[in-house]
Amino acid sequence: MSATQSICLVAGEPSGDLHGALLVAELKRRHPDWACWGVGSEKMAEAGCDLWRDAREWSVMGFSHVVRSLPQFHERLKGLTGEIARRRPDRVILIDYPGFNLKLAPKVHALGIPVMYYIVPQLWAWGTGRIKIFKRYIDKTVVVFPFEKEFFLSHDVPCEWIGHPLVDHVRASASRDELRARLKIGAGEKMVAILPGSRLQDFESHLPLFTQAVKLIGDRVAGIRWALGLAPSLSDTVAPLLNRPDRAAVPVTTAIYDLIAAADVVLTKTGTATVECALLGTPMVTVYRTGWLNYLIARRLVKVPFIAMPNLIAGKRLVPELIQNQATPDAVAREAVEILSDTNVTESQRAGLAEVRQRLGPPGAVSRAVGLVEQWLA
Repeated sequence: MSATQSICLVAGEPSGDLHGALLVAELKRRHPDWACWGVGSEKMAEAGCDLWRDAREWSVMGFSHVVRSLPQFHERLKGLTGEIARRRPDRVILIDYPGFNLKLAPKVHALGIPVMYYIVPQLWAWGTGRIKIFKRYIDKTVVVFPFEKEFFLSHDVPCEWIGHPLVDHVRASASRDELRARLKIGAGEKMVAILPGSRLQDFESHLPLFTQAVKLIGDRVAGIRWALGLAPSLSDTVAPLLNRPDRAAVPVTTAIYDLIAAADVVLTKTGTATVECALLGTPMVTVYRTGWLNYLIARRLVKVPFIAMPNLIAGKRLVPELIQNQATPDAVAREAVEILSDTNVTESQRAGLAEVRQRLGPPGAVSRAVGLVEQWLA
């Protein structure tokens, strides 16, 4: 292993940017002279990654959005492939963002540059059609959920399970009692946190649903307080949505982990936020809504019985999940009221989330990932 290495990392969405940042920070801590560059966002840049392009301009979700963005997609793919060919990094690390990264992998492989996939696509949900890409073009596969290891090994793809990086990262700044005192939550009050999503499309889709549900919850349960957890990357973009004259002021915080830890129940879009809620032990109601074209295509492709990650990890319906037309304000409110009103329901979900935390593995996942990178380079 040479003294100086060049590593290209490609993360095209907010959750990938967080995982990329944690990885880059540990790489730079151990090897300050290594060059980390690629596609990411503010967190990766702060960790020491030289951004060739900002991922906030690249985030695309849903089949219909992908179709509309195809010219840009091909331009970006060609541009990044050319940059990798020019710089000749020692390794390329792909982080989630499957629509793009699974197209990039064969092109990097053709350049003779080894490829790692870190935070792998949900092939276990979408079927095995793309497993051949891992067999042909991915040199090292690193997974963070235990069932992912079982899936890849069952399809003859060698992989390493490191545990989940968020086990180390997700922490509230104080105890639950201290956080509730800071927020001036009274003894008889209940806090509802809403997390509409870190992507703009998700946020716009889920914010009206959650705000309507909170109003219904307030009609059914006395002493309801609520607040919106806002991804910092959306702070400026969504200000017009939050400050409309026809809408009451929305209490907002970017201290999302503190909000989750202080809450009695979280209304959240499915995704990374559900893992964060599980790690903090806060009961939740999970929701996912998308455009009807995206939904109809996805319904034909998805092969798993659940989409909320705590349910997938637990292997059962641990937390409520309401998908598409099931996700009405009344249905969301009904599930939340049950959690807020029935101690048995609350404690049952908390106990299940504690088991999920255990299955996410011990602390040190990012350190183990960097160890694998070091071995790989050696």
